[in-house]
Amino acid sequence: MPSRDEIAGTVREIFQSTLKIEPDKLKDETRLSDDLSLDSLDMVEVVYELEDRFDVQIPEDKITEIRTFGEVVDGLHGAVEAKD
Repeated sequence: MPSRDEIAGTVREIFQSTLKIEPDKLKDETRLSDDLSLDSLDMVEVVYELEDRFDVQIPEDKITEIRTFGEVVDGLHGAVEAKD
């Protein structure tokens, strides 16, 4: 099972490849909407990539609750742990 840090690294890669966001801008406290100007379509793209890469399902209600990069990583880490 990947560690939280490994998951964070993969999430950074996905944000960079999907949304062209530099990894150094992605810290746990980075707000997706306010700091990165992401909208719901951006999040759908990212979630699709994350679900595919980690072979997990992220419930839609959880997606709408995510506000920061750290919450993305924590939510994904929890989904990966629950799967194993």
